[in-house]
Amino acid sequence: MTILLLKGLCKEYQLRQQRVQALVDVGLAVEEGSFVTIVGKSGCGKTTLLRIIAGLEGRSSGEIILTPSDARIGMVFQEPRLMPWLMVEQNMALAMPSGGNHKKTRETVEHYLEILGLTPFRHAYPAQISGGMAQRVALGRALCFNSDIILMDEPLGALDAFTRRNLQQELLHIFQEHKKTVLFVTHDVDEALIMGQRVLVMDCGRIIQDYPIPFLHSRTVGSEAFFLLRENLLQAITGDSH
Repeated sequence: MTILLLKGLCKEYQLRQQRVQALVDVGLAVEEGSFVTIVGKSGCGKTTLLRIIAGLEGRSSGEIILTPSDARIGMVFQEPRLMPWLMVEQNMALAMPSGGNHKKTRETVEHYLEILGLTPFRHAYPAQISGGMAQRVALGRALCFNSDIILMDEPLGALDAFTRRNLQQELLHIFQEHKKTVLFVTHDVDEALIMGQRVLVMDCGRIIQDYPIPFLHSRTVGSEAFFLLRENLLQAITGDSH
């Protein structure tokens, strides 16, 4: 089932007397339970696309259709954006409805603390945990919100290679276990191929390529098929056919 459908999505704005087109006639159908990665050069419209889907920014024209219409959308940014005066478990609980069922809130937070390996740090403040742990908290907040669609804007971009690899595997495990729909923006082509079931390439506000990935998770980065896909993606992004 298609959970997210974009039709003719456009975004333009004025910058010093000049009209800038951030998105141009973007059309996209995202299937429920799929993991879609989005790559492209800086300024190609990746972040703008996510922000418009999330409702953080208005669109100039076009349609966004959710099925069901009340599908929940959560977003994880490159920076964790945690409340520094709240403990880990309190930051995660922020996503839950205020005045709701306290027992359900507690059980939900407990569940995702355990899944994300954060239970020992539940009473820590953001300044007392690592960058990788902080990103886990941000992901936990989106999961506690019970998001049907999770938008991720380079959530691992600021992490060291070792932490990034570990979180990639954790994200994939959560995706497979909980069947969430994910749109994941990254500058890293290898990461896009490791994570995505489908990779979209954006350029100048348009989706110019849509690659289905014919591999199951987990993937062998050094395989010939992976290498060929990587080369095709790099050529699409850079416009270099050689």
